[in-house]
This record gives sequence, C-alpha cells and structure tokens, in this order.
Amino acid sequence: MPKTIIITGADGGLGSAVTAQLLKNGHQLIASAVSQKSVDKLQSLFPEAFGSQLKAVIADLSDESAIDNLFQQAENVNGLVHLAGGYTAGASIADYSLQDYQHLMNLNVLPTFLLLKKIVPILKANGGGAIVTVGAKPAIHQSAGNAVYAASKSAVITLTLSTAEEGRGFNIRANCIAPATLQTPNNLSWATPEQFKTFTPIADVAAVIAFLQSEEGVGINGMVIPMYNKLPA
Repeated sequence: MPKTIIITGADGGLGSAVTAQLLKNGHQLIASAVSQKSVDKLQSLFPEAFGSQLKAVIADLSDESAIDNLFQQAENVNGLVHLAGGYTAGASIADYSLQDYQHLMNLNVLPTFLLLKKIVPILKANGGGAIVTVGAKPAIHQSAGNAVYAASKSAVITLTLSTAEEGRGFNIRANCIAPATLQTPNNLSWATPEQFKTFTPIADVAAVIAFLQSEEGVGINGMVIPMYNKLPA
C-alpha cells in the first residue's frame, strides 16, 4: 500500500537509489533538501515524479522549526526514512577536535532526535507507520579510530530502538540499517576496484529499506540490520 514518507538525504549516493525504489513502489515522498542545489538535483534525477509524487523542501535538520515546516508540507504521513548524516575521520580519539565532536553530534544525532521527536506523535495520530534510520558498522563493531563517529551513530541506533519500544502499542515500527562502507560514486573515487567490490551495494540497502516500509515488513521492529557485504565484522 503506498504511503506518504518523509525522506532525508534523498539526493545523496544512497539516497537517490532509495528514492528511486520508493517511487517505484508508489509512495509519495517529501524530501528534505539542504539547499536549492539539492532541490535542483532531485528535479534532474526524477523529472517525471518531481512536483507530484516527489516534493522537495529546503530544511536545516538541526533546526526544530525547520523540521516543523518540513512535516507541515505533507498530510497523513506514515513513514520516515532518515538517510542524512556525515563522517569525519580520526585516527584516534586524541585526533578529534572539540569542533569535530560537535559537528558529528549535530550532523548525526541532533537531526535524528528532532525527526523522531516530531514524527512519533504524527504517526500515533495517523494509526502507525514505519521508521528507518541509518547507523554504521563502527557503532556495532568498534575498532581503533572513528571513536566519535561511532559514538554518534551509536546514538542514532539507540534513539531508533527506543522509539521502536515506545511505538509498539501504536503500530509504529522503527528499524536501523547499519552498513559498512557503501558502493557510492564518492567512495569509488578513492577505493581500488578490489576494495570497492567488498563494499555494500547501495541497491541492496535500498531494497531492504523499501521492504521495511512495505506491508511485507510489518513483522520487523526494533532491529539493527548489519549490511557489510564482504567486509568482516
């Protein structure tokens, strides 16, 4: 059954694949965009759907009033796909600056908190719905380096799983995809062909997200789904 879904990061390497799959499945999408450039990119990627099945709204996801405006652009919302986020490398915890820490928390944790805070009451009023967020492998399998990034994605996972528990009595499901490095064009620019083959295909992630938003996925709630492809845990 088609839904109205809020999607963030729709114009990104993963987001464009997820958006294409959700549109193919007949959903109405309200996409947050960081700038007019992002809006224009979505229009160029999806010219037939743009303005009808796909609507773009410029929104700063760290601004509560901007998220309020985002949700006001749609009626009868029954889903959220939160893909937007970011990464700052660090060889060790000592190499992260305070600014890096604040940047990653503002980029990954704050938007997740605000989006979940806003959508849960809406989904309760609308009879339920599905939420999908994106964590990361380092949040589950920690290693040397990436400590603050891993911590920020761990917070995304915890917020998602807590929302799943809060929503169980209201037909609200929340799950988190935890990929390793993705097969995006940006990652292709630095990886060797051999490395790239081990990364997680974005089409695979898009398919899982679409499944979690579908009627067939109604039995899955409160799960972290690792998607590492050929990379070890």
